[in-house]
Amino acid sequence: MIRALALLAFFARAQDPTAVADTTPPPVATPEPAPAPQRVHLQTRNHEAEKVLNAALTDAAYWNGASKSTYNDKSWDEVRLKQLSTGYLAMISGEGGQDFDHDVVVDVVYSQQTKIPQHTDGAKAVTQLGTGTDPVNGMPYVDTFFYLDFEAFYGVYAQRMYRETENGRTVLWYEKLNETFVDPATWAQYQQKIEATKEKVDRRWVLGSVVEVGDIFGMFVVEPGHTKKSRVTFITKIVFGSDAGWIAKTGSQLPVVIKAGLKSGFRSCVELAQEEQRRH
Repeated sequence: MIRALALLAFFARAQDPTAVADTTPPPVATPEPAPAPQRVHLQTRNHEAEKVLNAALTDAAYWNGASKSTYNDKSWDEVRLKQLSTGYLAMISGEGGQDFDHDVVVDVVYSQQTKIPQHTDGAKAVTQLGTGTDPVNGMPYVDTFFYLDFEAFYGVYAQRMYRETENGRTVLWYEKLNETFVDPATWAQYQQKIEATKEKVDRRWVLGSVVEVGDIFGMFVVEPGHTKKSRVTFITKIVFGSDAGWIAKTGSQLPVVIKAGLKSGFRSCVELAQEEQRRH
C-alpha cells in the first residue's frame, strides 16, 4: 500500500503543464511528406523490435493516430505516444536549443551513457559491459547495464546498442541483452560487472523492490536539424513482465509516467552533450 501511494505521488509530480497540445487525432490523418528513400535496415534478434523500429524509421504514416504534444520552450519540441498491442511506443524529438556537432551527439549516445547518472536522479548507475561487432547483423555494438530509479521501485536491465551512419544520418538502435548474445565466458564476466554495480548502488530506501525489465527496445536518430546543427529523435518501448508486480507493470504504461521519463532522459543527454561540445 505504501508503495502504491508513493507511485501515485510520483504520478502527480510528473504532470507537465508546458505542453502546448496533447490530442489524439482521428485514425484517418493526412500523411506527412514521405521521407527520402533509406537503405538502412535495423536488424535485431527481437522480431517485434525489428518490425516496429524499421516502420517508425521509414514509414511517414506510421505515427498516424498517435497522440502528439508540441513544445516551444524546451530542448525538445515534440512528444508522441503510439498504443501497440504490447504497450506504448514513445517518441521525443528536438534540437537541444543550441548547435551540437553530429559526432558529439553520436558519441554521447553511444559511448558516454555511463555519465548519465551525473545528470539525472532517475539513473542510479550505468555500467558498460563490453564492445565488439555483432555476429548477426555485422554492426558495431556496445553492451550496457542500467540501474534505474522509478520512484516507487528500481528497474534493471542490460541492453545491446548498434550504430550505423549513412548519408549524414546516424541510427543507434538497441534491444534487451541476454545470455544468448555472447559466449558463456563473456556472459559470466558481464554478470560479475552487473552484480558489482548492484552492490554499489545507494538506494533511497532498502525496501524498494528491484525489478528486472521484461522487454525494452528503441533507437536514437541523429540527423541535421531544422534550425540547429543536429536533431535527435529518441523512440523507445519498455514493459515489465507479469512477475514484476502491479506497480511496475501498470505504472510504467501510464502516459504521464512515460512522458516524464522521456523528458528526463532527453534533458540529461542534452546536458551531457553540452559538456562534450565545450571540449571540441
